[in-house]
Amino acid sequence: MSRSIASHRRALAVLLCRRRGPADDAVALPLARAAGRVLAADLVAPLDLPPHTNSQMDGFAVRVADLVAPLDLPPHTNSQMDGFAVRVADLARARETGEAVTLPVRGTRAAGAVPAHHAPGTATAVMTGAVIPDGADAVLAVERVSPSRFDTPSITVDAELARTTPEGTFVRPVGSDVARGAVALPAGTLLGAAALGACAALGLTDTATVRVRRGPRVLVVTGGDEVIPAGTELRPGALYDANGPLLAAWLREAGAEHVIRMAVRDDPAAFVAALAAAVDAERPDLVITSGGISAGAFEVVRQGLEAHADDSWFGHVAMQPGGPQGTAVFHGVPVVCVPGNPVSTWVSCEVLVRPALAAAWGACAPPRWGTAVLDEPVVPLEARTQLRRGSITGYDDAGVPQVALVGGASSHLLTAAARADVLVQIPHGGPRLPSGATVAVLPVVGGVLPPLHRSDGAPTQRPPTAGTATDRAPSGDPVAVVPSTNGTRTLGTTALDAPPHNAPTDDAPGATA
Repeated sequence: MSRSIASHRRALAVLLCRRRGPADDAVALPLARAAGRVLAADLVAPLDLPPHTNSQMDGFAVRVADLVAPLDLPPHTNSQMDGFAVRVADLARARETGEAVTLPVRGTRAAGAVPAHHAPGTATAVMTGAVIPDGADAVLAVERVSPSRFDTPSITVDAELARTTPEGTFVRPVGSDVARGAVALPAGTLLGAAALGACAALGLTDTATVRVRRGPRVLVVTGGDEVIPAGTELRPGALYDANGPLLAAWLREAGAEHVIRMAVRDDPAAFVAALAAAVDAERPDLVITSGGISAGAFEVVRQGLEAHADDSWFGHVAMQPGGPQGTAVFHGVPVVCVPGNPVSTWVSCEVLVRPALAAAWGACAPPRWGTAVLDEPVVPLEARTQLRRGSITGYDDAGVPQVALVGGASSHLLTAAARADVLVQIPHGGPRLPSGATVAVLPVVGGVLPPLHRSDGAPTQRPPTAGTATDRAPSGDPVAVVPSTNGTRTLGTTALDAPPHNAPTDDAPGATA
């Protein structure tokens, strides 16, 4: 039995959702331990940001209108610039007559100074971030007035500057970022650097408790008679276990709450007994197995689950690598079975398992497909979508990323896969793709960073950030999109991923091998 990539993604999402319940939604963590987690509930602002109306630049404050707020972020209106706070009403004569107006300077306010009163007909020197004096309603940049300095008894404002200075110029109103009582970070926000910075600005300490989505507890099953743990002597015919560490690392990055690993031998009865003991003892939310599901004589996972699990399915997905796939329910726990070649295991996780985890648990972002252009021709397979490993090498003049394939198509080339920063989707059944053809790409963690400096000490020209893809602006023009892992993202919990709108689809019937 065969499936398309899209249909198997949907099947995995349905399978994983069977294990979810209302009590599984969230766990309370101190903020210091919540980095990288996903908010399970809206974070409501306990104060205004900014807390004061302040200057957006160093300059001179002037009054346009009173800016009042209960306690927003910022909690006070503050200056957005170094300059002079003024009342816009005091500039009316310059606008009407075309003649410059001179205002005496009365005081200087630095960032952090307590609020002060602004006298009509004057200017107050204010630094960036300083609270706007009560009575002022705009800030004039210091470089726009005469003289362009702060050690002066008065400033002169020309008619053009007066005409182009409305109320609120270079003023950050109280609560212009977020108002007290409003949602500062919605549920589904990834707590990256920007989000954690926002929490600190709101006054939350490292010990403050936030509710985050709970990731699944996952039991990882790898092994076979030929597989031995690293650190032991490599006997003839044996292989070190790469898939156990690979899956554990991948699952933690994908938001798993806890990962338990176990190894099995090529004995179906022993496999079933060991799996039953581990499931009963560890009570995982999900089991992921690697290997033992193809058409060989020692397919221990397939043989054991077909005989002792519920709702088992084993077949092929029309993709390379990662064709053999399987699912089951064992002791009430969903089981996802991926093939045992290391690259097949990894690609299956990125393309199939990640969207299911995102849909069912919401503890990681779904895959974000983009597009790039090939830097070499590729011949597609007849009936299976290839997922080749690639590296973004640069941009063309339109800002479209260019991708080079890394290593060959074989599923044992793990070190080559580690040098890739994207998976490249090569659609099946089509003609030869020439150099410059557009393909779908999926950013992955990995890649080889360029040297920081040339041998002569000069900085090198860095290639674009790994994983950069393109999207379409409202005008239809291509724009560069660089995924951020340090900011905040609102993550969906139901939508499955898909290649971009201009990428080939994978719903065509696939091969059975």
